[in-house]
Amino acid sequence: MRQDYMARLERWARWMLPRQEADDVLGDYRDIAADPELGRELGKPREVIQPLVQKKQYRAWLAVFVVMAVCILAPGLSSTAIGYPLWLLLFDGWVERPYGAYLTGLGAATALVWFRWQGHKHGRLPRAIPILLAVFLVCIGAVLLFCWTCSRDFDAFLELWGRMKLWIGPNQDAPRSFHLSRLAMAYGSPILAFLGVYGLVKARMGDRRWAAVYVLAATAMLTALLVLDWSGRIYWPADSAPEELFRQMLLRCSGIAAVGLVGTGVALL
Repeated sequence: MRQDYMARLERWARWMLPRQEADDVLGDYRDIAADPELGRELGKPREVIQPLVQKKQYRAWLAVFVVMAVCILAPGLSSTAIGYPLWLLLFDGWVERPYGAYLTGLGAATALVWFRWQGHKHGRLPRAIPILLAVFLVCIGAVLLFCWTCSRDFDAFLELWGRMKLWIGPNQDAPRSFHLSRLAMAYGSPILAFLGVYGLVKARMGDRRWAAVYVLAATAMLTALLVLDWSGRIYWPADSAPEELFRQMLLRCSGIAAVGLVGTGVALL
């Protein structure tokens, strides 16, 4: 019972208090909880922490957290059916107005600055971080491979594009591999977004290097969404071959991936 109470108290303390204050409070309450007489008088974990919160600091953290969460969730959810209005705003015609890319970049930059300033690093790198980063690298590699594949065979791509009817959704006329690749990018993006938010929570409550999970998840999500938008366009410039356009997309996404990897490295330092 005491262990469960201390676990809940620790979660509230890590979330609501700066790191050093949370450590001090938890140290005091471990001694109190160990005393049978005093332990019975402890209140609910949130009620214990609430009077200790410095409101300005906590509100600043909540505001930054909301900004970072929106910066990854809004683009991530835009590729789903319920997020289609966001898609029209953030990604439809992204070359002319790349709001989705700006928003994702803002979130990644904010995470790097905030956690380098306010976060704390503790001992060895948590085991889950490299595992998640490896998964995100595979996702980025798969998106780049998709671009490279579509840019290789010009005649086959033109034949494929002539049969495409919908930007996304069931289409029996389209080759299954192309269709499934786009579905994976569309419905994998929300998963990446939620994993990024999970990284934010862990960076606040534990090791700041969890911010690397947010940065690379945002990178993988953005590359997938940009390629999804590009590969679903109905109208292409008359003077540009689809093969060349996919080569340009491959270069752009490679640049985004490179920047994301640099940001991930900074977050891990």
